[in-house]
Amino acid sequence: MKTKPFSQDVIDRLLVAKDLLEKISSSPIANPDRYTIAMHVLTAHDAAELAIAGIAHHLGKLPQSSKSFLMDYFSPISEIHPNEEVPGRGYFSQLNQVRIGIKHTGIFPDPKQWFRVGETTRSYVSIWCDKYLSISLDDLDESDMIFDDDVKNQYDIAKKAFTDGDHKGVLENLAKALNLLFESNHALRNLHVGTPNAEEALKLSAFGVHANEFLALQEFLPRAYLSNDGQIVINWDREKYGHPANWRQDAAEFCLKSFVSVALRIQDAEWIPGAIEFDIVYEHKITALVDGVEIVQERSKGLFEPKEKVVVQTLKKGESILGNVEFKNDYLMYAMLGKEYKPVLSFMSYKKPIIFGEIEADKVHITCVPKNNELVREYFPKLPELEYK
Repeated sequence: MKTKPFSQDVIDRLLVAKDLLEKISSSPIANPDRYTIAMHVLTAHDAAELAIAGIAHHLGKLPQSSKSFLMDYFSPISEIHPNEEVPGRGYFSQLNQVRIGIKHTGIFPDPKQWFRVGETTRSYVSIWCDKYLSISLDDLDESDMIFDDDVKNQYDIAKKAFTDGDHKGVLENLAKALNLLFESNHALRNLHVGTPNAEEALKLSAFGVHANEFLALQEFLPRAYLSNDGQIVINWDREKYGHPANWRQDAAEFCLKSFVSVALRIQDAEWIPGAIEFDIVYEHKITALVDGVEIVQERSKGLFEPKEKVVVQTLKKGESILGNVEFKNDYLMYAMLGKEYKPVLSFMSYKKPIIFGEIEADKVHITCVPKNNELVREYFPKLPELEYK
């Protein structure tokens, strides 16, 4: 009975309803608790209302009231078949009363009566789609809700590869799509494609991503990263998961489904501020307190020959050099040898020419100064100079 093309608004509502119902339509719970069932009831009610409102909109059978609720849609839609009730009307009348009890009186549903609410609601929504729209709920493609055109196009290429039986191609193109997804949202910082990482999975779980599924997806995918010319580079780690035993139909099918689930949950992720590591914005300034402060390297001419100390640079009093330092922790060794311990710094300057070596700590003063680069100049122009810890 499909008389006109579906608007995106109708498709979106049906897809959201489908997604909500899939979350609560898994295997029946052996011992359902009333809190979980209450959540399922509320979710099922919202999904049913989304679906029937979309169907009514498409049929031009919306309720007359400006403020409509789930049960208000049944009568207008029943006008399509005057001698037939809309399937499930009695069931949803009960569901609506249970929902009202939860929200307004704190009465929780009987878990044994409502533990299949997700499956039952999904079954009725499927019947509505078939009866009034002549479409299958199962065939509705959730990937249509991916709003970034580049990500969606790359996903469609992966889907075409699956149709062609190219399971390796599915995984490679999904890796490119995931890279585009990460790069398009500044809220998703420091995420890497093709590298299973529990910390990253935990971060994304806050957006509703299933952590275990995300980790499994990452195991199947190759690494994907941007080259200097802006192209996405694919790299398989053959010694781990990047081999033909993992380029199979069930893996490709799982990854297609999991990618869509991940994409829909993180594409709207809102930016939040992130902590900046010290080394990104600061470096150390070493200033000589006396003349003749030496930066010394230990070098060996051969494997079994004694090391000799070589002075690579000498600082005059008041002269400074920039780089990174840390104290060498040799106190215990000196104590065991019965020698006086003199604090020594390990120093590394990354500016050309690169200089590294050791400095006697009591002959220099160390401060932390802002780096002289574009990032600091643009975003952190007033960072103060700090004393070293």
